[in-house]
Amino acid sequence: MLPALISLTGCIKDHDIGQMKTFKVEIENVSTPNLLPTMRAKGTVPLSPPAYAVYDCNDPMFMLGQRANLGTERIAEDGFPMEMVKYLSSIPRITASGAVTSPGGPDDGPALFAGEKATFTFTAKPGDKLQLETMFVQSNDWFISFKNGGLDLFAGNAAISGDMTSQLEIYDAGTEEDTAPGTGPNQKPVQDPMAINIGPPDAVNMITVARERHTQFNIPSTGSVIKVTVTPQ
Repeated sequence: MLPALISLTGCIKDHDIGQMKTFKVEIENVSTPNLLPTMRAKGTVPLSPPAYAVYDCNDPMFMLGQRANLGTERIAEDGFPMEMVKYLSSIPRITASGAVTSPGGPDDGPALFAGEKATFTFTAKPGDKLQLETMFVQSNDWFISFKNGGLDLFAGNAAISGDMTSQLEIYDAGTEEDTAPGTGPNQKPVQDPMAINIGPPDAVNMITVARERHTQFNIPSTGSVIKVTVTPQ
């Protein structure tokens, strides 16, 4: 977890509380059948229960170009948010954190399958950011998060509002060797649901932007997989 701990050294400025706002965040799986050329999940891209954090410092979840911490590894490889949630709860400068699950859906499980939505709320002040991590399940170790160290929840003192999907990116955690989306013997859809850390390690052991590293793969646009809407209350 060293990279995340290093990033927190930037958390030295206290912001004026100012006007607190309650935000509602809706995460929707918008993937459709045959988005990927695979029979697994009918070519859709399931999403793991998203872990999230609200903070006024540097991104506590991951840093591009650094090694993934254990929480990110568990999400990116296996879709389990518990390790990240535990880690986030130990950081004082994080004012809200947790994991949000599907309200049920056809599988009656925690993951977000095509067409399913999950929502959560929190309060934040000017200067706060939001970050989340959810597994791109048709992969070995990819996850979706906000770019640039997290999403700024305010523009000055004005709360942001609307579709924030364009601020998301698909990342490769760099913890497991990759095959094309929906292929290979070590991706989650063909593993035991409770399996952890199955598959050979990645030779490039750092977090990268998946589409920049894997130009040989046909990777769908982020907006064809997930939609995130932020609404101040």
